[in-house]
Amino acid sequence: MVLKPRERVFKALNHEEPDRAPLDEIFRLDVWDALKKYFSVDDVEDVRRFLGIDFRHLSIGASEEFRKKARFVYPFGYYRIMKGGLLEDEWGIRYNVSSSGRYLKICYHPLANADVGDIDDYGFPPLDVPGRFDEAEKIAKKFKDLYVVEGVMEQTLFEWAWHLRGFNKFILDLYTNERFVNKLLDRLMKYRIEMGKRLIDIGIDIIRLGDDVGSQKGMLIPPHIWRKYFKPRMKIIIDTLKSYSHNSIYIFYHSDGYIEPIIPDLIEIGVQILNPIQPECMDPAEIKRKYGDRLVLHGTISVQRTIPFGTVEDVRKEVISRIKECGRNGGLVIAPAHTPQPDMPIENIVTVYETAQKFCLRT
Repeated sequence: MVLKPRERVFKALNHEEPDRAPLDEIFRLDVWDALKKYFSVDDVEDVRRFLGIDFRHLSIGASEEFRKKARFVYPFGYYRIMKGGLLEDEWGIRYNVSSSGRYLKICYHPLANADVGDIDDYGFPPLDVPGRFDEAEKIAKKFKDLYVVEGVMEQTLFEWAWHLRGFNKFILDLYTNERFVNKLLDRLMKYRIEMGKRLIDIGIDIIRLGDDVGSQKGMLIPPHIWRKYFKPRMKIIIDTLKSYSHNSIYIFYHSDGYIEPIIPDLIEIGVQILNPIQPECMDPAEIKRKYGDRLVLHGTISVQRTIPFGTVEDVRKEVISRIKECGRNGGLVIAPAHTPQPDMPIENIVTVYETAQKFCLRT
C-alpha cells in the first residue's frame, strides 16, 4: 500500500517499516533552478513531487524592516551591500562573495573584540517584529496536512557563537575565557528557545538543531569541551521545547563529520534523528547496528564521492545498499549527506530520489 508522506515519515520515525524510505532535502537556489530545468517545470513544488520528497522546511526570515533596507542577493538571501561589495546580514556579520558568486566567506565578526560586559549590549535581531515568521506560517498552513514540516534551527550554539566571535578566537575562549563563553552561549540558548517556541506555535513536527562539531577524521572540539559547554545547554533547549510542544515534536540534530564519541550523549539528551551520518567519516551500517533502536538515521548518501564523481549506477547502488543496511524496521530517511553543489551532475542527484522511490525492502 502506498502511504501518504506524513504517514510514511511517522512510520519511519517510530521505527516501523514504511512502504519505502522517506526522502528529504535541503537544496541551494541554483540547484533548484537546475532541477526545474531538468524536469521542464517552473515551480519547485513540481520538482519536489517528481523527487518524492516527504518533508517541507520552514525557518525564520528577514524582518520586514531589514528587507526594505537590504537587497535580495541571489542565491543567498537578504543582505546590506557594504563598501567593497561586502554583504552584511541582520546580525552584523559581513561576508566576502567568492569569485564564482556561489559562496560566502565570513570576513567580519561583530564580537571579535568584545569583552564579557559587551555581550548584553550587542543587539540580536528581534524575533517579535513584522515579517519574521510570515513565510514560515504560509508554508506550515499550506503543507502541514500532507507533509511533515521541519523547523530549521541549525547552527544552534557553537557555529553561531564563532560566527559572531571568530573561529580561532572562540576556540581559544573555550579554554581561557569561560565567563565570555558562558555569557554568549546562555544568550544564544535563550534566543533559540524563543525561536523554537514560535516555530512550534506555527505547527512544526520536527525541530532541526545542530552544529558542525566534527571534522573529517575527528571532532573539532574535544568531547569533554562539548560536554562542558554545549551538551547541558542543548539539553535545556530540547527539554524546554519538548515540554512546550506537549512532547509532540521530534528532535533532529545535525553535525557534519565524525561525531561518534558524542552520539550516546545526543541520545541521552533527547535527540531522535541524527543527520547526516557522513559516510566518509562514519559507517552508516555500523551506526545503525549500534544505535538504530534509539536513533533515526537521516542523510547517509555521499556528496564527497558518489554524487559528484560516481556514475548513475554508482549512485543507485549506494542508495539500495543504504536502504538494505539501515532501513529495516524503519529508522532511515534518505537524503544527500550535505547540500549538493551546482557543479554536481544533476542526473546523480535525481537518481538518489528515483532509486529510493522505487526500492522497497519487501520486494
